[in-house]
Amino acid sequence: MSRTLFFALLAALAAAPFAAFAQSNGTNTATAATHPSPFAHMLKKMDSDSDGKISSAEFQAAAAARFAAIDTQGAGKITAAQIAAAHGAGERGEKFADREVAKVGSDGTITKDQYLAAAQARFAKLDKNGDGFITSDEVPAGRWAKKDGAQPK
Repeated sequence: MSRTLFFALLAALAAAPFAAFAQSNGTNTATAATHPSPFAHMLKKMDSDSDGKISSAEFQAAAAARFAAIDTQGAGKITAAQIAAAHGAGERGEKFADREVAKVGSDGTITKDQYLAAAQARFAKLDKNGDGFITSDEVPAGRWAKKDGAQPK
């Protein structure tokens, strides 16, 4: 497996919390009034210095906290089942996590170092201008955005 593919898979796993957040509440009438933007959600969870942007250090700290929350046994590695259970992904999400973890870890697990490397790769992808920060103009609007690409009002 190429190194790029490896990190892409890990990035997908690190992004699982964002994917779970982006799912609607079962209705198609979701609006910005009922759902904050993905960036607003990220700020709430990650912006520890309240400067309105997310630094690489803040992103890594949040990823480390997510890993710790998933690794409830303190084993230093997590399984697809643990990932799916932590995010309430259900059976479909667990099958996806199983496939992705199987591609990455030979023993069906992901270590903390692998998880944090995936988070760093995800940060680099989100930091479109490469300035070391994620800002609102760099994060996609989310599923409930208008199909023409406009941000919800």
